[in-house]
Amino acid sequence: MGPLFCEKMNGDEMTDLSDEIIDIFDQKLAKKYNSSPRHAQVQMALDIYSYIKNCRNTEYGSNKVLFEEAPVGTGKSLGTLIPAIVAAKNMHLPFKGVIYATATIGLQSQLWHEEKKTLIDLGLLYPHEAKLAMGKNNTACFKGYQLNQTSFSSEEQKILNRFFKKTITGLKDELITDFEFDITPEKWDLIKIPSGENYSCDCVGHQYRRDLKKSSHLTITNQQQLISAYLTTANLEPYPPVLDLKNKIIVIDEAHELQENFLEAHTKRFRLKDLKKVARQFLSLNRQANFNQMIKELNKKSDEIYSGRGTFQFENTQIAIFRSINEHLKEALAQARNDFNYSATNKLAKISEQLDTMLLTKVYKSWYEFDVTHDTYEICYAPKNFGENLNLFLKRLSSNNPLILLSGTFSANAGTRTAPKILAKNWYLTNQEFILNKYSSIFEWDKQIYGIGMDKFNPIKRNSHIINDANRHAFHIVYEIDVLAERIAGGILILTTSLELKDNIGKRLRNVSDKIGRTVLVQKKGESQNPITVDKFKKDKKSILVGSGSYYTGFSVPGTALQGLVITKLPFPVISNPLYTIKMDELNAEDSEGNAKQIEELKYFMMFIKLEQGIGRLIRTTEDYGTLVITDPRISTDPRIVDWFQGHNILLHTNYDEMKTFYMNWLNGVDIEGEEYVREELFKDGMKGKVWHT
Repeated sequence: MGPLFCEKMNGDEMTDLSDEIIDIFDQKLAKKYNSSPRHAQVQMALDIYSYIKNCRNTEYGSNKVLFEEAPVGTGKSLGTLIPAIVAAKNMHLPFKGVIYATATIGLQSQLWHEEKKTLIDLGLLYPHEAKLAMGKNNTACFKGYQLNQTSFSSEEQKILNRFFKKTITGLKDELITDFEFDITPEKWDLIKIPSGENYSCDCVGHQYRRDLKKSSHLTITNQQQLISAYLTTANLEPYPPVLDLKNKIIVIDEAHELQENFLEAHTKRFRLKDLKKVARQFLSLNRQANFNQMIKELNKKSDEIYSGRGTFQFENTQIAIFRSINEHLKEALAQARNDFNYSATNKLAKISEQLDTMLLTKVYKSWYEFDVTHDTYEICYAPKNFGENLNLFLKRLSSNNPLILLSGTFSANAGTRTAPKILAKNWYLTNQEFILNKYSSIFEWDKQIYGIGMDKFNPIKRNSHIINDANRHAFHIVYEIDVLAERIAGGILILTTSLELKDNIGKRLRNVSDKIGRTVLVQKKGESQNPITVDKFKKDKKSILVGSGSYYTGFSVPGTALQGLVITKLPFPVISNPLYTIKMDELNAEDSEGNAKQIEELKYFMMFIKLEQGIGRLIRTTEDYGTLVITDPRISTDPRIVDWFQGHNILLHTNYDEMKTFYMNWLNGVDIEGEEYVREELFKDGMKGKVWHT
């Protein structure tokens, strides 16, 4: 197959810009932050530049994906953006722009407001050379506002009128950050660009999205937009992709989230209400009975989920009911065609085609997905050949373009011998198809983290089933937070694995906020990281923030504003998670004796990656220190988890007796050595010989 996204070019001999890149870190960046350069960050920048420079060199071997495993504190964003921008602006290189995709809106917003400004200050970028590409769901439509204006208060209308008059992007991020309007998800739904919008509106939001197709030196986007642009191009859709992927340096940050987003992009869905409507119209009451009973069971299970949203895997009996319905609908379809009933034919043909595809159980994985708040109940299905599709995605994007994936947890902290094997298996690649660079952490968690586990008298340890009861678990967690709040001055972040536990803890904390003397901030329902909430947390420096999901990653608050972290429950994947079940199916399909062991390893691997991401919220710089509290009894009873904490040099105490000494040591000065920056020891051509940095 030829290149999908680029044209082959006979590049001239290229000027080496390694010294120029080093000078940016060594002089300009060091001066801006009044600090010494980070050796790992500069080395990472040189490795990335070397990779980009050689990316169409047949001698070197193109078509490789570069994985950069750089822990928190390395400075991944600027360590990637600086060499990428320098390379993209070099007239001798064929790559005309950088696409930088994140998994979370939080990191996307940070890059837009902070890293972009740094690049401008360094003279690498002009303001007009950067674009922020978010999806329709994050873009406002003036026509939508006009239709729903009366749904807003007079004060809200004043803000929105000013926003639509002065906005540059029409993005929700701009409304929240620059106009300080903490709009609720429900009200945002009234003014966002609706799904299926045909771009007939000429407001700023629509125009800004159209302009994304034009070339720019830096486009900060998200993984969903990148995958969508890829699929539009690969499938030869009749309309242009929202992002032009040709001749671009493509960076995927927070790549540990990419597979979830990739699966979501390949998921097809149809509404249960549409199937019910067709069934009522064309099936007899007797034939509807089993179907109606199944719907009652699904509704009952949905009602038991506190958050009002989630997924269920279909059972074999339910798949059998769908098959029966489809057979009867096909009979009705044949009759409608015989009767030349075009209206009935169209309805039946569409729903039957969807059922036909979903019921190819050897090819597709199906599940039920619901969101009670938005009244959406959907039947979903995705190809089981997930690994094959992901492999094709990586190969096509990297066929001639540099493709750089960033994360601190690709191999769950495995050693240099086993890490490539883990990465190859998890990303469906051979060792010849990728390059992996690992960088050492600049942190010393044994000195920077005071860990708290549970003593033998802790109710949760004595009765481990408490962690499955959100109400009882929340009661004991709030007690731990109260104890912690008395002992530290800085802010506290609480990470939960469920919305029910998040809200339960938030409610209990707000009831005692006056007693503990701290402001309590709680992630809103249906919302990821809110810039206003994050800003309040940063500025208050002693508040408590309760979050879930997106707060495990892309959330950066250095200093004493975040000095305590509570992980309420180890983030194991749940059996209803479609990605987890598809990966399990892949392992089961191998039909080997060690399947059960491999599935167990997969479960722990996914958990450890998320756990390390969560702990990474606490320590952001070598000057950070704080307390980590984990309220899950498995940290002391599960040998794998015990080994993981020991391997990461995190000592979990059973009490606070030594914590005062820990904090006094920091007040007196603790030396975190890190890696000394020595310009002469930088390796300038890492991609030709040296792949590992350990």
